[in-house]
This record gives sequence, C-alpha cells and structure tokens, in this order.
Amino acid sequence: MNKLYEDAEEFYKLVSKNIKKYRQEKGESQLEFSQNVGFNSVSFYCDCENNKNGKHFNLLHVVRIADYLKIDINIIIN
Repeated sequence: MNKLYEDAEEFYKLVSKNIKKYRQEKGESQLEFSQNVGFNSVSFYCDCENNKNGKHFNLLHVVRIADYLKIDINIIIN
C-alpha cells in the first residue's frame, strides 16, 4: 500500500471520528443526524461514520455537517 493511500485513509478515519464525536455531543442518533444533515440513506451515513464498506464523507458532506453543527469545518478535518 502506498503512503498517499495510507494518509488518505487516516484522514477519512479522523474526519469520521470527529463527526461521530460531535453527533454524540449533540445527542442525536445516526438516523436523526443523517436526516437532519440531508443524507438520503442512513445506511450510507453509518458506513461513512464507521469507515465501513469503503465509504467515507466527501467535501460536500463535511460542509453540510459543519453547517448543521454550527462549527468551523477545520474542527472536523483537523
């Protein structure tokens, strides 16, 4: 596995971990949160949050989530 791919996977894991943390702090289930943020599929959201089945949040997802949480996007990606 090349270094760039490993770095990307670590980045996706960090983003997912941060999103999960803030979702839990907000006290919302994955279903509630995914609907409030605008995901059409709770299953897809869960896969992204848990880094399952090769799924991860894209930039638009992260922007929507940061907007919904009313936090700076940098808090999610750093």
